[in-house]
Amino acid sequence: MENILDIALERLKGVDYGEARYVRTTIQRVNVENGKVERLGEDTLEGIGIRAVVKGAIGFASTSSTFIDDVVRTAEKAKKYAESSYRVINKPADFLSEPVHEGVYETPMEMDPFKIPIEEKINLLMKVDEILSKDSRIILREGHLIFFKTEKIFINTEGTRIRQTIYEVGGGYTAWAFVDGNLQTRSYPAPHGGNSLQGGYEIINEMDFVGNAERIREEAIMFAKADKLPEMETTLVVGSHQMALQIHESVGHPLELDRVIGYEASYAGTSFATLDKLGKFKYGSKLMNIVADAKTPRGLGTFGWDDEGVEAQTIPLIQEGTLVGYLSSRDSAWAIGLKRSGGTARASSYNRMPMVRMTNINLLPGEGSLDDLISEIKDGVFVDGNKSWSIDQRRLNFQFATEVAYRIRNGKLAEPLRNVVYYGITPEFWNSMVAVGGKEEWKLWGLLNCGKGEPGQTMHTGHGSSPAVFVNVKVGSV
Repeated sequence: MENILDIALERLKGVDYGEARYVRTTIQRVNVENGKVERLGEDTLEGIGIRAVVKGAIGFASTSSTFIDDVVRTAEKAKKYAESSYRVINKPADFLSEPVHEGVYETPMEMDPFKIPIEEKINLLMKVDEILSKDSRIILREGHLIFFKTEKIFINTEGTRIRQTIYEVGGGYTAWAFVDGNLQTRSYPAPHGGNSLQGGYEIINEMDFVGNAERIREEAIMFAKADKLPEMETTLVVGSHQMALQIHESVGHPLELDRVIGYEASYAGTSFATLDKLGKFKYGSKLMNIVADAKTPRGLGTFGWDDEGVEAQTIPLIQEGTLVGYLSSRDSAWAIGLKRSGGTARASSYNRMPMVRMTNINLLPGEGSLDDLISEIKDGVFVDGNKSWSIDQRRLNFQFATEVAYRIRNGKLAEPLRNVVYYGITPEFWNSMVAVGGKEEWKLWGLLNCGKGEPGQTMHTGHGSSPAVFVNVKVGSV
């Protein structure tokens, strides 16, 4: 395959920069619903993406064929598109260089998920389904497993030659309870597909689907019977899964540099975190320390090199509450005076062009257990497990609903609550953070559904966080 990519690069002579990227992605899915296998299959997507740069103008073309003639034509298209783009803009743009890299990255794992028999995977979900079905008030049960194997070969005109093989493993299940006219869901290990991490089948074993099924069944019924929460301002304790989405929506997206400088305005909006705020803006309290870490073990945003051939890095974004960095790529890092990309350009497949995407956007831990955090609160609310979210185009005004909620009374979790939502304005909310849990509470979550770009791309991202405490937050129920 490298020989074919070399031939593609030969057709890019005369450009300022060129790259060829082969990607083969295998996806296996197992879905069970109400005791029946609803989906079972394995799909493979394979092809080559080629990019050319002429005076900063970019041309991209792709092909699902690996025949030399087709790859050559694709390279010629990429070069032609770059030249045409430059004629349109008629103004040189920056595209940063990168040192030469050679090497191999492969996901560390113990058990190859594609070698585990399908029967074993189905049996696991069937055992969970059987436990969930033991109460007739559970009217719908769904469980799934999903496995990805992505193989990449990347070469460019700078001399970089790298190979990567990335395994991602995940799954979860949800019980729908209908009690007294109320429909409520309870998911494990979290809503929106459970959890996914980089690694082998040991990740599924560690999640202990069967061991948690009875608890999830009973909690689904409990939350369906729970009372709603009246609107109020209160102290809010946010669990690690809800923190992951809070970070994703109100920190990760607004700090994508292409969004900040307007490249994404037509599709995904802009950002309130404008360039004039870098190094000055008080994004949150002094307890807020967030990094973009492409080296986090097991993270869905972990790799050896991004899809522009830039090596993995750990980039500070927020330090003691101050905005200090953005997610950047080779065609955007110039905007903040960088001489090198932050290494966060990724493409969802061979037929998509790399763009700025989140890697693992992590809130660094503080001190104390979840019990310690709650013990300091006389009256408040605990929420976790995202149910739905809404945030404006500049990533300022948001509303989140959660699957799990309890009233906090005198330092302890008290009565369960139904359909709790909380509201805020991003910098006000983060500046109200008064505590962050310690390392023992820090957990890594994977999101498989981050959308961006035209044509659209769905990216896998990681987020690590401990629970955190915020004061004077508006809450209620829907």
